[in-house]
Amino acid sequence: MPSGNKTEKPTPRRIQKAKEEGNVPKSLEVNSVAVLLTGFLLLWLFGPKIFGEFLSTSFKSIETFISPQRLSSNDLILFWEYHLERLFLWLFLLLLATLLVAIISNIAQFGVVFTSKPLGFKFERLNPLKGLKNIFFSLNSLFELVKNLLKIAVIIGIAYFFVISHLEEILSLYQFPLERGLSVLSHLILTVSGYIVAVGAIVAVIDYSFKRWKWLKDLMMTREELKEELKQTEGNPEVKRELRRRMKQIATRRMMQEVPKATVVITNPTHYAVALKYDINTDNAPKVVAKGADNLAKRIIEVAKEHGVEIYRDPPLARALYTSVEVGQEIPEKFYQAVAKVIAYVYGKRKQI
Repeated sequence: MPSGNKTEKPTPRRIQKAKEEGNVPKSLEVNSVAVLLTGFLLLWLFGPKIFGEFLSTSFKSIETFISPQRLSSNDLILFWEYHLERLFLWLFLLLLATLLVAIISNIAQFGVVFTSKPLGFKFERLNPLKGLKNIFFSLNSLFELVKNLLKIAVIIGIAYFFVISHLEEILSLYQFPLERGLSVLSHLILTVSGYIVAVGAIVAVIDYSFKRWKWLKDLMMTREELKEELKQTEGNPEVKRELRRRMKQIATRRMMQEVPKATVVITNPTHYAVALKYDINTDNAPKVVAKGADNLAKRIIEVAKEHGVEIYRDPPLARALYTSVEVGQEIPEKFYQAVAKVIAYVYGKRKQI
């Protein structure tokens, strides 16, 4: 497989770096449908009240104007100012709600990102050939073209079938009183708007899924990039191996310094060696001061012999202690009886000497 192929998933660090540079998966369709849905719901909930108040104000002013005892022009102006202020307050609240939803829809897509890097000047943006390539020959452009064509076709289709299915009701609107006709018309508009918002929601889900898939695909890494990032975040693997090797050497050296102080070394006889230290006056239980397998076991046995430490052959016990107890730990209670026999043997042998 060529080394330049991007076969590895992006790491969390690469994703975070992309976000810091302003490279985030963003769908304008999500913003649009969120705003449309908010506007639709608010109009559905509060539209009749706003529209009714506006009509009531208009009819009242007309009645007042044509009444024989009509108010003065100043009174009429004050009357309109009061109700227009209420109308503009309603509209302001609607606009504020849609603005907040637009902000929240952005945060829901990629979180909170503060960066000025996308505003920086780049010479490559002035390259017309690259711009034409992005417009006509990119996967993103093809997806946008197909998406927009389908969206337009579906919306036109919905509008057409809705008008056809409600044609008789629409043509009879002129027969209704003004308030009744406007109420029916607003109901029809809200109904068709609901269908369009539903289609927009489906398009938004598809669009965001594609944008996120494309974003993650563009962030994929080669194995060389992944290795380089691991070196930067976790350190060079070779250096880490060397550090582990040196730490192991230091630990082994310290462990070997404890072997001469051991009470006994239990072996099996060459594959495993476990050095135990026990002072009947100060220790609660024997403690493992050194252990090793194969070559390290041989070294422990050699050092023990050089310093006159007793070597005791017990293969099952040696293997069990090696796998169950770490260096520096006291032996568990389950080994007390077996180790006690060994310690007794060692003390008995010392008395004979």
